[in-house]
Amino acid sequence: MTFSFVDLFAGCGGLSLGLMQAGATGLFAVEKMADAFLTHEHNLGGRVPSRQMAWPQSIPREAHDIKVLLDEHAAAIKKVGRDMDALVGGPPCQGFSVYGRRRPNDGRNRLYQQYLRFVELTQPEVVVLENVAGIDMPFVSGRQGTGTSCRGTAAWRIQDRLGKLGYSTQCLRLCASDFGVPQRRTRFFVIGLRTSSSTLVEMVFSDGLREELRQDHLASLGLRPSQRITCKQAISDLETRGGRLVPCDDYEGFEQPMYRGPRTYYQRLMHIGLESLAAPNSTRLAKHRPATVEKFKLILEQGLRGYRAGVRVQTLLDSAKHRVNLLDPQAPAPTITTLPDDFVHYSEPRVLTVRECARLQSFPDWFQFKGKYTSGGDRRAHECPRFTQVGNAVPPLLAQFIGLYVAEMLRIARRPDLRKAA
Repeated sequence: MTFSFVDLFAGCGGLSLGLMQAGATGLFAVEKMADAFLTHEHNLGGRVPSRQMAWPQSIPREAHDIKVLLDEHAAAIKKVGRDMDALVGGPPCQGFSVYGRRRPNDGRNRLYQQYLRFVELTQPEVVVLENVAGIDMPFVSGRQGTGTSCRGTAAWRIQDRLGKLGYSTQCLRLCASDFGVPQRRTRFFVIGLRTSSSTLVEMVFSDGLREELRQDHLASLGLRPSQRITCKQAISDLETRGGRLVPCDDYEGFEQPMYRGPRTYYQRLMHIGLESLAAPNSTRLAKHRPATVEKFKLILEQGLRGYRAGVRVQTLLDSAKHRVNLLDPQAPAPTITTLPDDFVHYSEPRVLTVRECARLQSFPDWFQFKGKYTSGGDRRAHECPRFTQVGNAVPPLLAQFIGLYVAEMLRIARRPDLRKAA
């Protein structure tokens, strides 16, 4: 069955896209950062009718701060809620991420409260909240190793509040590589159903149901249940070696590889929607200094593939940066982050392009990213360039599975015999 949803903290649209690929109807999306909203709107705002969000006239079609939107448009949101089956969203995760500083007083850590305000106002049948696994980890006060955990975690508080609002919930840790994504990215989901029926809860939250749906999802993509897409299978058609470089088509003064067409099954899957030799957007190559290229060559020769190189890379690069991953061509990528210099290509002495990161996130090639490519310094707090948009996104193929799961939850919950029993 199909269902309708609203996407909060929508970013560039990875979660929205996946749900719509699963057959769901997007009502509208809430995103504060202008560049990310521009990308979302360009791809899912009606340029192609089959990828169009409905968007009610009562809510301005623009980037929104969620708190301001709730304060100023509560009546309109409540009205839209009558047509909404599911509320989804991924509040900012930087304050919870183990890759960051995990500061308990980071203001972003409290934005899930606005998500809960939305739930209380609209009362959807299903809620899906996505984040990093760190949202279910306590912060530690005091010195490293000697502090005590604070009471509960953000995930615990979210579940507690949803329970008081009438939802039965489950927490899931899902690795993207299990769902057709060429990336070992683990995401944390709180999924809730508005019910108090223990029979219904047991049915919709069963491991067996999810595994059956996972296998159906992979089969629909032409993949086997145990199959894992590797980096080379994902991005080998975007290599520069053996081809020629041409002027970048959306950024003056840079080059991009001339596209020669998909080579693998996964690449053909991602290229559906474009002509075979049509170049995907955002393939701009970085301009590395000769000395940087030589350092990357050292990493290619001596680095440990598929892992963070730590002190070894610091020494090779003569840099304080330790979070550098040398991709393994025969394995899925590690978690794609928001910084282009966190990764070295598996066979070329360079960092990845936005499109290569997008492929490793499972964005289709027709999906175009907008705005700046990068930002630095204090601007990162106020801008959302393309690398950040990709790194912050929910992988669309993982989101597509979530869409299939939500649809099945609703189908079961609406069975007349179960409704009567509940």
